[in-house]
Amino acid sequence: MTSFDADLHRLATQLAAMIAAPAVTAAADDTELVNLARQTVRNCYRAMLTDLAPISADQHDGPPQLTDLALNPVRVLHLLMQPDPPPLDLAAATQRRATSTEAANEQWKRLAHAAEIVTHEWTSSDPASRPAGDRAWTRIADVAALAEAAATLDRHLVDADRAPRRLLGDCATIALAAEHARRHAISGPLPDPEPLRPPPHQLPPLAVRDLPDLPAGLSRLGMLITGARHLQPGMVGALAAAHARTLDTLAAALTATSPPAHRAGRRRYAAALKSHGQALNTLRIACRTLSSLDRDDPRPAVQMRDIRTALHPLANKPSLAQRPDNQKALLAALRPALAVTIAVDTTAKSQMRFGRWLMPADDEQLRWKKISGEHPVNEALDHAALHARALSNQLPTPTAPRTPYQAPHEILATPIHHSPTTRSSDSIPTPTL
Repeated sequence: MTSFDADLHRLATQLAAMIAAPAVTAAADDTELVNLARQTVRNCYRAMLTDLAPISADQHDGPPQLTDLALNPVRVLHLLMQPDPPPLDLAAATQRRATSTEAANEQWKRLAHAAEIVTHEWTSSDPASRPAGDRAWTRIADVAALAEAAATLDRHLVDADRAPRRLLGDCATIALAAEHARRHAISGPLPDPEPLRPPPHQLPPLAVRDLPDLPAGLSRLGMLITGARHLQPGMVGALAAAHARTLDTLAAALTATSPPAHRAGRRRYAAALKSHGQALNTLRIACRTLSSLDRDDPRPAVQMRDIRTALHPLANKPSLAQRPDNQKALLAALRPALAVTIAVDTTAKSQMRFGRWLMPADDEQLRWKKISGEHPVNEALDHAALHARALSNQLPTPTAPRTPYQAPHEILATPIHHSPTTRSSDSIPTPTL
């Protein structure tokens, strides 16, 4: 997984800190740095919103109107974000401000760096891992909060030396649209989005040093098998055989560490796991006669080797799993372990469907041919996948862990809503009688 949630949290925290100290923020005198930071933040939330709520070509029908803001505030915000922010021309620091200028420039530098990292994490992620449906609204709320915060920073700069007064209208318009878009987004459920993933071909193996790392390692193994560029039949058979040994190790640990109340149920499930391992060994045998011309993607084998190394002490002494943290990891590893079989089934059938796996041909002139539907490998894959799904359905549904990082729409809500000015009645004329 990527560190997108942590990086987004850091960006929102940096914005909140700068909004909370407007005097320091506006004391910056490095015009190039400030404009770069403003541009980088605009690029960040513009790229996110473009992927979350793209605007079709027929929707570019002129500048947004007040009615558009009421009917579709997200579209209005998207349109307003298309131009780059107008550049500033800040004056050099005076002697009186020299003490705070260096700190202000450093704050803008940190902001540019944080926004650049978030933009890179988002744009380089696997598009399939970006949120959709209700989860997209969570990120839209974050984007609106970032846009609203950036507009608030621009409002602070309006009072800086030589800052163009036209900036006031631009930032006020975007702030209004962002506020409406944010309120619209948070008016419904905001489920936690799934973590962003790198593209399948860039996903690296995950280090598995001990039992607590096992669930994540098995999850990564399934992803690597599914996203592999190519796996030869022999490699798939070897992975299946190695995974059968993993299942035997898990089964032995289940029976060796089971509490009295769970002993009978665990023994039955352990026996089923061992039977599933036998199905994987049958798949290995069915792959022996098959061949392929392409090279193996090495990442699944590296991940499997890491998992087997971490499980080696447990295979020799199953009672090592009695520690509470190891018990928790052992139970959490069952579902991703069964998902590895589903990944093997998906990848193998994909290779056969596209004719990348071949079987020996009976014709003397042709040594290899496309795998037929009657080949034993098809039945072996179906049996293993069906068994894995049945065992997975017997496990309790896991609760998704909540991210430890606050979302931008949570971090930035308080400082943005606090107006720096106090309401006055001076502009309200006295009614005539």
